[in-house]
Amino acid sequence: MSFASFLRALVLACFGLSYAVAGQEATEAQQKDPEFEAWLEAVRVEARDRGISENTIEAALTDVTPIVRVIKRDRNQPEVKQTYARYLKARVSDWRKSKGAQAIVDNAESLSAAAQKYGVQERFIAAIWGVETNYGTVPLTYSVFDAVATLAYDKRRGPRFRRELFAALEILDKGMTSFDKLKGSWAGAMGQPQFMPENYLKYAVDMDGDGERDIWENRADVQGSIANYLKSFGWRDDQTWGRKVKLPAGGETSLIAPQEAGVEPDRQCKRFKTMNVWRDLQDWQALGVRRLDGTDLPSRSIPAALIVGDEGDGEGYLVYRNFCSIMRYNPSFKYALSVGLLSDAIQAGANEISSR
Repeated sequence: MSFASFLRALVLACFGLSYAVAGQEATEAQQKDPEFEAWLEAVRVEARDRGISENTIEAALTDVTPIVRVIKRDRNQPEVKQTYARYLKARVSDWRKSKGAQAIVDNAESLSAAAQKYGVQERFIAAIWGVETNYGTVPLTYSVFDAVATLAYDKRRGPRFRRELFAALEILDKGMTSFDKLKGSWAGAMGQPQFMPENYLKYAVDMDGDGERDIWENRADVQGSIANYLKSFGWRDDQTWGRKVKLPAGGETSLIAPQEAGVEPDRQCKRFKTMNVWRDLQDWQALGVRRLDGTDLPSRSIPAALIVGDEGDGEGYLVYRNFCSIMRYNPSFKYALSVGLLSDAIQAGANEISSR
C-alpha cells in the first residue's frame, strides 16, 4: 500500500470512529431515564387530579426531558459566585444605561400609565426590565416545562419547582398563552419580566385591555406586570431605593449589628434577616456614614439598613424599604443593588435626552 493510500485509509477510519461515537452519544441521549419517567408519570396523575385536561398533559409533558445544563446553572448562580464589583459592573453596564435611558423616552406613554396605576416610578420598572431581559431583547430558548420539570425532579429545590410545573400546566390549560410561547430562562422564568409561572398567575396584568396577559410580546403588559409585582410587596413611590455611601474607618465591621439592635424594619424587610440592623438615616450620619463624595446624608428621617459590599473598599449602601420590594423579585443584595443603581443611571440619561 502506498503512503497516500495509507493516509486515506487512516482518515476514513478516524471519521468512521467519530461517527460511531456521535451515534452512540445520540442513542444514549434518546434513552429514557426510568426514574425520571416514573416521577413524570406521578406528575401526570396529580395533574389529572387537579383537573388539568388530558390534551394539556399530552402537549406539555410528552417530550419533557431533564436538562443537565439547567442543574449546572442552578449550582453556579452569579449572585453567589461573583464579587459585588464584578456583578454590578456586568449588570449596570454602559449599554444598559444608554438603552434604558432611551427606553424610558420611547416608552413614555406605557411606562407612565403603569406608574400612575400602581404607584411605582417609571425608572424602576425600566430597570427591572433591563436587568431581566435587556429591555426585551434577550432570546428565551428554554421550554418552561423542560426547565421547571428538571428542577422539580432535582432534590435541591424540588417541592418549589413542582408547584411551578403545575402552575405552568394551569397557564396552558386555561388558554392564557400558547405552548409555543411558553419559553423562558434556564430556571423557567417567563417572558420579558421573567415571571415564574406561579407569579404569572398572581401578578401578570392585561395592561392594555386586549384580553391577554402577554408578558412575552406586549410591552404595556410587561411594564404593568412589573409595576403590579412591586406594588404587591409594598412599594412606596415617595421613596427611592437607597444610595451608595462612604464608610468611616473600620465601618465595614464596627457598623454591623443584628436587626434587634435598631429600629423595627418594615414588615416586607423583616424576612431578610441578613440585612442586619436598621437605623434612622440621621443615626447613620452620626456614626460617620457619608455620601460617596464625602458630604452629609440627606436630612430626611427614614429607616435605612447598611449593605457592605466587597471587603476593603470602604464603601457600602444605605438602603430603604423599597429595596426589600426589589428583593422579593430576586432575594439577592447584588441583584437589588443592580436594579437601584441602574434606575438612577437611566433616569439621569433620560433627563439628558429630554433636555436636548
